[in-house]
Amino acid sequence: MRGDSHYSRDLQLGAAMGSWASTRDSPIRTELDGPRNGDELEHLWMLTISGDHLEAVVTLFRGARAEVTVVWFSAKEDGVHTGRETGLTPGRLTEMLDGIAAMECGGAAPAWLRPVAES
Repeated sequence: MRGDSHYSRDLQLGAAMGSWASTRDSPIRTELDGPRNGDELEHLWMLTISGDHLEAVVTLFRGARAEVTVVWFSAKEDGVHTGRETGLTPGRLTEMLDGIAAMECGGAAPAWLRPVAES
């Protein structure tokens, strides 16, 4: 049902993601897609973050779930990093996005983001 608390939280997360994206400027570029009205397997929002040192996609799904993929071109630790989280709050989502932005500016990868092992 659209009036339930999960839907309300999803709307809050989308608003937080949009607000974060709208306040970014160089060197970070953002593109926000959503909201979508698909089923539970389809994303609600997708935020693409681009910079000189990384490309990231943050995907929000119904039920306050996020999946993150970062391709990091850093001289220190290049490669693909992934993370996911459930039970998100707008504050936690903003914290995660700030962690990605810090990576673009030369910071370390946040603890919730793990490198994908090469095969």
